[in-house]
Amino acid sequence: MSMLLALSAAQLDELQARLDRLADGAPGGALLSVTLDLGAGRCDWLQRQPATREFCYWAQPDAGLHRLGLGRAVVCTSAGPARFTALQAAHAGIAADWRHDAGGSPHKPVACLGFAFDDDPRSAHRRGPRPFAGAAWDAPAPPAAGGELPNAQLGVAAVLLTSADGRLGATFTTPARDRAGAIDRWRQLLAARPLPPLPSTGRRPAGDLAERAWHARVDRALTAIAAGELDKVVLSRSLRLPLAGPLAPAALLARLIAQHPESTVFAVGGENAVFLGATPERLVGLAAGTARADALAGTAWDDEPLAIDKNAHEQALVVAAIRAALAPLCATLDLPPAPAVLELHGARRLRHLWTPVAGRVRPGVGLFDLIARLHPTPAVGGWPGEAARDWLRRHGEKRPGWYAGGVGWIDRHGDGEVAVALRCGLVTARHIELPAGAGIVAGSRAGHEFRETEAKLGTMLDALDASASDAVADERTGT
Repeated sequence: MSMLLALSAAQLDELQARLDRLADGAPGGALLSVTLDLGAGRCDWLQRQPATREFCYWAQPDAGLHRLGLGRAVVCTSAGPARFTALQAAHAGIAADWRHDAGGSPHKPVACLGFAFDDDPRSAHRRGPRPFAGAAWDAPAPPAAGGELPNAQLGVAAVLLTSADGRLGATFTTPARDRAGAIDRWRQLLAARPLPPLPSTGRRPAGDLAERAWHARVDRALTAIAAGELDKVVLSRSLRLPLAGPLAPAALLARLIAQHPESTVFAVGGENAVFLGATPERLVGLAAGTARADALAGTAWDDEPLAIDKNAHEQALVVAAIRAALAPLCATLDLPPAPAVLELHGARRLRHLWTPVAGRVRPGVGLFDLIARLHPTPAVGGWPGEAARDWLRRHGEKRPGWYAGGVGWIDRHGDGEVAVALRCGLVTARHIELPAGAGIVAGSRAGHEFRETEAKLGTMLDALDASASDAVADERTGT
């Protein structure tokens, strides 16, 4: 049987002994994590496709960070206006008795989290996950609404493979009440399949109809802006492509890592779908009391100019909104007087205006407080925020998976990071759906904004391009 990580008999014995010591005196609901130090090295964990459908992935290649989570030791889902409060309460409950035996490894256990753009469960593409055997508890998922992901989710992987700071580690987690069969479950989760080539995608639908529909939507948005209802609204469109065969997410993730090492590459897999992508934008991170957020707006590609009034206006809206959101939560705020240019890899030479924002959070402020204040920024929703979200709902905006929502992680002490889920795709059995958006402000031109969405779709389309297979394989093997 192919394995992502082969454990020796001595390692299995060590795991069991350390788990038993950690469980001594623990209540049944306590979460137990044991980390094996696997020595020096760097690995993206994508050489094989995990056999389990339930997995999560987070990588920042340029920083040398790669995480692959397998299965679920515990999971909570939520929806509605209080969804971040619910996830915060779930994290607090887990962290209250989350025991970790590091075994000399620098790596820590983390929980994965993600959420859709809109908190209204009726507007999200989602389906509640099936309970994972061995979970300490599973909050009931909201009723299905025709999609593949829950509206918001927090979960701790049963197995977490980490490569960071030049060292490898594997963290194994189980509720205390289920530790008797934990070793066997962990070994099953490490099973893997060979990595097949990416399947070809079907022909793109004719663009004329899509562009005419886009023009009509932009015209409606510009009418609302001219009437003073909004300053900005972000419209999105999706490209749905049939797949000629099964798609191994690991193969597509490997392609994204090779093509976009400057981005955060992510994936969340469930029973029915995989949501994955390579995003350039951080929503917020929290580490040692310092919060960091990216104000990212304004887009140029190919030979298009970035320094135009429309882009400057969009960036100013985002910077002002992030400053206003963080000010009540931070004792200090620090940001540069002018934005820098963030240049991305890829054939379309995408560039964005970028303003990094940092602040020292006030006592008692946690990651979920920051998420709740910041999401959605004007970069993905519009401005004013509530008016833009209301306009999008009334005009039938649909965003697949967690597109324009967030994906990230949080450790048991509350430090973590969430990226804005952009440049992504929702993979189901026979299709992949690729979304992209553009900000509409006074003076926007529908044709130009349509070309912007085409440039953004290029991130995933280039990764799916079968002709790139050999080049990516050569880059990954060093040939």
